[in-house]
Amino acid sequence: MTFVLITSSLTMLGAVDASKAGDKPKTLRFLASTMVLGLIFAGLHIREWFGLFDAGIKLSSGLFGQTFFSITGLHLLHVITGVVALGVVARKYSSGSLTPGHVETTGLYWHFVDLVWMFVVPLVYLTNIAR
Repeated sequence: MTFVLITSSLTMLGAVDASKAGDKPKTLRFLASTMVLGLIFAGLHIREWFGLFDAGIKLSSGLFGQTFFSITGLHLLHVITGVVALGVVARKYSSGSLTPGHVETTGLYWHFVDLVWMFVVPLVYLTNIAR
């Protein structure tokens, strides 16, 4: 999942650069790639949740379940929100009603979501490896 998000940051950088260069088709391809990678991340994350459910770990499974599902769920919500925002920006940028500045602003949000994941991994995953 981390590899997918890092890759999505690179495609978002491509979208921002292409939009600043005035290359609308390339911008839209990069935005679409970023959205697909965001959806892949969400799918992998939901699959992980179902694996934990099958192993008997739920939100009600004590401190680990509460912490894991709350933190990762909040992050997942932000990823899904970002994918929707990217879709809206792509559609409106395509029609000419948004500027490269809007693509860049959305990119800042996307990078922030990716950066937060870099804190979630050690906090939730690496501190619980021995358990």
